[in-house]
Amino acid sequence: MSIQIAGHQVDVGESLNTFIETELKNLLDKYVGELHESNVHLSKNNHEFITDLAVHVSKNLVIHSKGHDSDAYKSFGDALTKLETRIKKYRSRLRDRKRHSDVAAISALYSVVDHKSEDSGTDIPVVVAEMAHEIHHLTVSEAVMKLDLADSPIVMFKNAANDQLNVVYRRKDGNVGWIDPSKCA
Repeated sequence: MSIQIAGHQVDVGESLNTFIETELKNLLDKYVGELHESNVHLSKNNHEFITDLAVHVSKNLVIHSKGHDSDAYKSFGDALTKLETRIKKYRSRLRDRKRHSDVAAISALYSVVDHKSEDSGTDIPVVVAEMAHEIHHLTVSEAVMKLDLADSPIVMFKNAANDQLNVVYRRKDGNVGWIDPSKCA
C-alpha cells in the first residue's frame, strides 16, 4: 500500500503527514484491505483548505472524496468521513467485484481545446477536454456505484446485459439518469 501526500500552496508538515497516513491507513485496513494506491492532495483557496482523496481500490475502480474547512486537519477529516460513507455504502459490492475478473475495457478519447481559438461566433458548442479513458463492461448497478464512488457527473459503460454503450449521469435534482440506446428503438 502506498499513500502519496502532496500540497499545493500548502506546506504539509510532519505532524499533518503522520496524521493523514495513520487515519487513512486505519480506515482502509478496516474496510478495504489491500489496495493499490492512495493520493491525498491538500490545497488552499483563500482561507479554506481543500482536501482531495483518491483511493485506487482495484485496477479500474477509484473512490474520490473532497473535504473543505478552515483547518487542514478538519478538511482531511471531512474528506475521510465522506470516503468512509461511500465505502460503507458499497462495501459488499466492492468485495464481490474484487473476486470477479474484469472483462477487457474499450479505450475512448475525449478532448480539451482552447475555446477562444475555436470560437467562430456561431452557436456551435466547443469541445473542452481531451484525455484517454477506458469504457468498462459493467452492469447498470455497477455503473451507478462507480458514478457515486468516483464522485463524477457521468459514467459511460458497455452494458453487460446487451453489449451496448450506455451512460449513467447525476441529474440536477440529485437523482441518477440512465441512457440506454437499445430501449429507444
